[in-house]
Amino acid sequence: MEVAEAVRRMGLAERYRDRDWTTAVRVTDTAVRRAAPHWLTRLAEALLAVPRPTYPQRFGFEAALRRLATTPGDPGRVTFVRSAARRGLAWGEVRYGLPEVAAYLAMAQRETDLLPVFAGAEATDELAACLWQEMVMRTDATEAVAGEFADRLAAAGHPLSVLPRTRTALERETTAAVKLPVAGAARVTCTAERPLGVHPWPGVDADCADAWLFTLEGPLDGFGAAELRALGPRSAGSSFVRVSRIGGGDALRKLHETASSGPVYGPRKFAAYGRLAAWECLAALVGVDALDFAAVESAARECTFLSYVSDWHIQLADSLDTGLAALWPDRRTVTLIAATDSD
Repeated sequence: MEVAEAVRRMGLAERYRDRDWTTAVRVTDTAVRRAAPHWLTRLAEALLAVPRPTYPQRFGFEAALRRLATTPGDPGRVTFVRSAARRGLAWGEVRYGLPEVAAYLAMAQRETDLLPVFAGAEATDELAACLWQEMVMRTDATEAVAGEFADRLAAAGHPLSVLPRTRTALERETTAAVKLPVAGAARVTCTAERPLGVHPWPGVDADCADAWLFTLEGPLDGFGAAELRALGPRSAGSSFVRVSRIGGGDALRKLHETASSGPVYGPRKFAAYGRLAAWECLAALVGVDALDFAAVESAARECTFLSYVSDWHIQLADSLDTGLAALWPDRRTVTLIAATDSD
């Protein structure tokens, strides 16, 4: 199909009640999803020239952009995707964000084709900023190539600039999880309970999210499912199907996975802002007020962490159902962050 004809057909209808709706959306289902990258590039350019795009045209552009970003190419492909993604946001009501496009590029394109992005990128280049953090989590080569870009981000006060420029020791750390029994009961007296002061997943229904700090009457002898059940996490109730003791690095990784992919009923942050949310949450869990990464790592090694999921009726992926609790060294303070569902 010629590009001009594809653009024309996608412009025939705006709503599913319109007579030519089937013809309009079929272009995306048949042509866009099967086309070669060079055709998709021409289609994206042609669509961006449409002054008042219809819904099928906007959807077709999104599909073409996603396919271009996720199909391995060359530096020219990366440059085009970056430009088209920014122009698309100003062109119409598209349903993607620059962090999402950065994630697709980082997953599919070669490192050698992505690193040149940082050479001339300005601090206002949001896609480059997200791509930088996506690549920090994937390759150690980013620091040398993107150092000056990171300096520009820091000078401009970009929120991602506070993150470490390489993976920290805690982010590399893994420990074997220890499965704990979920049966039994424990007597735990809580003398104070307050919000933790951080909400990692905006938009999650309050019934499916927890962020609390508990002060106990006396030190705990043990810390497992029984003690956790006695404290009563709201979102999971008493329904735990798996409880494990994990290390601080695994807790950080779990927070990152959930923030990046989105918890139950929650929005995705993707890896860049997911990394920032993960560190902020871990800092709150271990009782460090400022985002001092060395202090957070040190405190995390002194805490005991539990990971759990609720007895959810749709067990699609663990990242959709996340519960984390930390027992501080004083053994009288427990913090909890969760996005779970047990209905």
